Amino acid sequence: MMFKNDKIQGQLKVSKDVILTITKNAVLEIDGVCSIANAKKKILKNLFFSQSDFESINIDFVNDTVEISIYLYVDPGVKVKTLAEQVQNKVKNEVQSMTGITVSKVNVTISDVKYN
Repeated sequence: MMFKNDKIQGQLKVSKDVILTITKNAVLEIDGVCSIANAKKKILKNLFFSQSDFESINIDFVNDTVEISIYLYVDPGVKVKTLAEQVQNKVKNEVQSMTGITVSKVNVTISDVKYN
C-alpha cells in the first residue's frame, strides 16, 4: 500500500504485518475478549501459506482502504453484540490513527465462549 504526500517527496508503505500487530494489540486490550480464535476455514490453507496467514485476523487491501476480519473467543457472560461493536471501533480507531490508512470494514466473528 502506498500513499503520496504532496509536501514531502517519497512514499509510505505499511505492511500487513504492521496492521496485524496493531489489530491484535487493540483486540486483546478489550475486556471480555478471551483470545483470538483459530479460523476453522483456514486449517487446510495453513499448509500452503506464510506464518502471518496462520493468524485468525485477515487483512485485505481494497483500493486505498483496508478491510479487517477477526475471529475471537470471548469470556462467559459478555454481551456479544456490545463486545463486537467495541472491537470494531477500537480496531478501526487504532489502525487509522497509527497508520493513516482508512479502515472500511472490521468484521468480527465470535467463534466460541471459553469457560475456564
